[in-house]
Amino acid sequence: MKMKKSLEQSVCVLLMLAMELKHQPVKNQVLSSILGVSDTYLRKVMRRLVKAGLVRSDASKDGGYTLVRPIDHITMLDVFNAVEGRQPFCRLSHLARRIFVKDQMVLRSENEVLQVISDAEDDFRAHLGQYPLSKALEGIQYKDGVVLWETKAQHEIKRK
Repeated sequence: MKMKKSLEQSVCVLLMLAMELKHQPVKNQVLSSILGVSDTYLRKVMRRLVKAGLVRSDASKDGGYTLVRPIDHITMLDVFNAVEGRQPFCRLSHLARRIFVKDQMVLRSENEVLQVISDAEDDFRAHLGQYPLSKALEGIQYKDGVVLWETKAQHEIKRK
């Protein structure tokens, strides 16, 4: 199974927002500059996070993105669902029914295969649901924020 690059980017953005000094809003340009992706592309990623209820967007002059809830209440499953969606991993096109003769055997086999994949998907999602993103910040005093990302982005621009 191949996951979108935006999953990794989304996790990084959420961690960045959790670490923002005093949890102030962070502008899209700042995030995209630090991540090294285009503003337009990141807006699409952020739209998914907003729609999923993980991030709040404020378009005012002093606005930007902030977390809707604390990072220790956001799991990898939340991010995965926001980026990849909630649809099942596998949908059969019933190709086997066109190839093999015995319909009942084919139907049983298709159901078995789907069940195996569905069980694996359930295990995968359950495992993601047990991992709070705050675990990635262990050892960092992020509760009140520790980084002013705008300053870091400005240093990155000057360095280039």
